[in-house]
Amino acid sequence: MKCQVLIDYLTFSIKNMEDPAQVIQKYLGLDPALFQEAPYGLMGYQRVLRFGDIQVLYEPRENEYFRDMGVCVSMSGNGCRAFETMSNLTFDGVKDTQGTASTAFPVLFQLLAATEDANISRIDIACDDREGYLCMDDIVRKVQDNEINSRMSKRTLYLGYDGTQRSGTTVYIGAESSAFRVRIYDKALERGESGHWIRVELVMRGENAQAFGRQLTNAENVGKLAAQVINDKLSFIDRDDTNITRCTVCPWWRAFVDELESVRLVARETVQHCVEHIANWVESQVGPSLSILLQTMGFPKIFELAVGASDRLSDKQRFLIADYNALYPLRV
Repeated sequence: MKCQVLIDYLTFSIKNMEDPAQVIQKYLGLDPALFQEAPYGLMGYQRVLRFGDIQVLYEPRENEYFRDMGVCVSMSGNGCRAFETMSNLTFDGVKDTQGTASTAFPVLFQLLAATEDANISRIDIACDDREGYLCMDDIVRKVQDNEINSRMSKRTLYLGYDGTQRSGTTVYIGAESSAFRVRIYDKALERGESGHWIRVELVMRGENAQAFGRQLTNAENVGKLAAQVINDKLSFIDRDDTNITRCTVCPWWRAFVDELESVRLVARETVQHCVEHIANWVESQVGPSLSILLQTMGFPKIFELAVGASDRLSDKQRFLIADYNALYPLRV
């Protein structure tokens, strides 16, 4: 697939509900038993239930600023992938003919649209170029030379360097506090993967998020919607006219946006749990040391060290263990 479009962050609330289990069942299509009580509050809520990177916030703080907030659901990228993979939400007429689409998000947005007290406060749409349409060097030059046609006047560049080589470049178009912002970066470099993978991320809040969510009620239109938003908000141009609105859109940008129009919801992405990141770190950083112990003192010594460290685990680390075991019970 040349381009992928996926929901990479979502926050919504249901004001007329107080029972988080009811929200989990009705709006997420998941079993409330999967969720663990987190040892913290968040965003004005005193209690949080968590399943991977899906957080369900409830019991608002008792003061005038947090009154009548109901239950809030917040999903980061990994949470969105877990939701679309594990949710049992479905409706007639939507089929996964390509093996890459999930009906969970379309059904969720249909439920939210039909709920008077539902509110989508944030939605991030990730548009991924895997083909090679976009080049970060070209994008950086266009930003530096002000060759952008956009009503968003705020542009920010973060340029990281490793010696003389540039790394970790991120382009922001739009203010951090605004209801709409674009973030562009090299996703392959961030992941430490080979190959071409440039991500254009649309970050929408408030009415922008609510309006976009209202239109995401089927599995066919996410790419077209993303392309329409991008065309309305910005384009990279060649300065071949004194009037910026008549300047030619860069062919590589036009090709990327045109390709998005045919993309369905949702292209799934392989994600890692934090525990798997820990396993990767152990392999790369202390793997040789473990091998030395194994070949000298044997596996019982490694087991003894691991068991002995159990009483030094923090609450956060214990929560991480419970969360992983809830996600992958067959691996225990």
